Amino acid sequence: MPINCNNTCSLSTSKNSSRLFLLLFCFILFFLNNITAQNECYEPSKKAKKAYQATQQKGLTNDEQYTLLIGITKKYPDFIDVYDDLVEINFRKSKNQVEPAKIKQHENIALKYCNEIIERCPSYREYYYFFKLGEYYFLQKKYTEARPYLKQFVNSGTKNKTDLEKAANYLNEVETYFSIVENPIPFNPQKVKGASTEMDEYLPMLSPDNRYLFYTRSIKKEDTKSALGKVDLEMFTQSRRMRIDSFSTGVFMSSPFNQGQYQGGVSVSVNNKILFITLAEMIPDNRPISRYPDGSAPLYANGDIYFSEQTNGEWSKLKSVGDAINGTHSWEGQPSVSSDNKTLYFVRYFPQPADAKNKEHYGGMDIYKSERLSNGAWGEPINLGSVINTEYDEKSPFIHSDSYTLYFSSNGHIGMGGQDIYYSKIDENTMKFTKPVNIGYPINTEKDEHGFIVSTDGKRGYFASNIDGSSIDIYSFEIPEKARPEKVLFVEGEITNEKGEVPANVTIELKNTETGKITEGVIDNETGKYVAVVSVKKEEEVLLTAKKEGYAFSSQLVSSGLDVVGKPQLRPKLEVQPIEVGKAYRINDINFETNSYELNHRAKIVIDEFVDFLKLNPKIKIAIQGHTDDVGKAEDNMALSHNRARVVYEYIIEKGINSQRLSYKGFGKTVPLVPNTNEINRAKNRRTEFLIVEK
Repeated sequence: MPINCNNTCSLSTSKNSSRLFLLLFCFILFFLNNITAQNECYEPSKKAKKAYQATQQKGLTNDEQYTLLIGITKKYPDFIDVYDDLVEINFRKSKNQVEPAKIKQHENIALKYCNEIIERCPSYREYYYFFKLGEYYFLQKKYTEARPYLKQFVNSGTKNKTDLEKAANYLNEVETYFSIVENPIPFNPQKVKGASTEMDEYLPMLSPDNRYLFYTRSIKKEDTKSALGKVDLEMFTQSRRMRIDSFSTGVFMSSPFNQGQYQGGVSVSVNNKILFITLAEMIPDNRPISRYPDGSAPLYANGDIYFSEQTNGEWSKLKSVGDAINGTHSWEGQPSVSSDNKTLYFVRYFPQPADAKNKEHYGGMDIYKSERLSNGAWGEPINLGSVINTEYDEKSPFIHSDSYTLYFSSNGHIGMGGQDIYYSKIDENTMKFTKPVNIGYPINTEKDEHGFIVSTDGKRGYFASNIDGSSIDIYSFEIPEKARPEKVLFVEGEITNEKGEVPANVTIELKNTETGKITEGVIDNETGKYVAVVSVKKEEEVLLTAKKEGYAFSSQLVSSGLDVVGKPQLRPKLEVQPIEVGKAYRINDINFETNSYELNHRAKIVIDEFVDFLKLNPKIKIAIQGHTDDVGKAEDNMALSHNRARVVYEYIIEKGINSQRLSYKGFGKTVPLVPNTNEINRAKNRRTEFLIVEK
């Protein structure tokens, strides 16, 4: 049969048309489905709209309107605007209730209608009800419930930029919460034995030397004027460490403490001689804006910071830290003093927000610091800024003895939901605090955590809680490695002049020779005892130097091995002597290997500091003198002492001191300080000195 070209072509064309029609049909179907998906909300009929308009008439009571709306939901169950109104009405009713049960009842009804809207019309009002539910659960701290709604809203493609920004912030906090909870840190808090009793103990403060624990203890005292025959008193208490894991049961602090005012939130100086404390008294608020209609002034709790100094075992009368810190219309408290006693951190709060106007204050409670001026007074407070402070509350600051690490509590930073504990460290380059880090779960919970302190060695944290369901007690636990402060060297000793007296106007400096950081020690002018703290890493060399104008160079090298870090290290007595022509002064820690005259690293550290002394006293001319003990041949000792004095002399010149100011000489064993009768005496006789030739 011959092939009909026309028929064949016709058949082919028919098949192509069918395919084209099928493709077009699929496209239209997809398009219609897409439109339906985007516009799945019910379009109310004219009757439904008319019924709804009746609910918006003026003159209807809330109950009448509510009844009409409920009726519409039964007749037109997909009419979304009705549910929208029912949500608003029930949330409004919940806010007007006083009883918790009634509040919850109306909130639950509102939530039910929110879910009705999401189920029947997800895209209603630009997916608003995903945001509404997410925000509600977020503010209730129900993050598990909030998470899916916030995620859906953020990913919905909504054009509501304002709520989208809020939702993104909420979701960020929720995800942070889960990242904390899902990565718990080791936490095994133990009651502090001795200090914790059947009574309530709280607001702990551990002295920097780890020997004393200060806290508030709540007691009941007989009072015939009270209806119950007893009154509750808060007593400022001190316990002394008895063993590694326990303290004494505590004694109430004597006058000027526990004198009737509310006292708490303390900080103690590194030498335990100065105690800062918060006093709160009810005083009249005499501002015109605060007065009652009858003209009388209301009372408010005005918190201020005071301090007391200990002399001969007695605490002085409490004194204000000064008007620069303590304000008339602001609350100041919760002090924390740095280890050099030169920076005071504290919390400031303005009961009347208007008083914070034109001040750098971020809202609620903010953390400030004040630097001590050269005249001893405290300078104008500086707000720690938006890195630390938020529009909410930051409080309970604790500056560690490393002077770098700040612990505090906040409900404004992203965390578990309540007052969480955070830490921030000063950046060595910018000298500003870094972004706070949440210390972690389960140290932080959805409840409030604050009043947190850390031991000087950085290993243990202390806080107050009733986690066992009984009274509030003081607990301690091991600090996670990542949350620990910088390691510090804690040095204590005594400084005198050659008469054994406490020298006036002398300073003690502790210098980290690797970083150059210098910390000034705190000296007790009564006893001459000093304490100094400096941050260290690994086994860095630290130099302790006593300085006084017109007095000779005096220093000691201090070991910073891990076995002594954070623990009080008692040093030999430092003696400062006036510069006198013809007098020789020992330079400590210039030690040599046996029969060697090569300067080691430690010796160079000391000589570098001695060079600074010579630069500060440019008129002084000196002679470097070397001495040995009596072990070995006299001529060998003479040569050895000569060479040792020479290398010191040459190193000083190398560091920039004019050779015209210097000379050197070795004396061998000929000028002993003490008889060479034992090894201790021989060590004293092996020395390097500088003789004042001219000043």
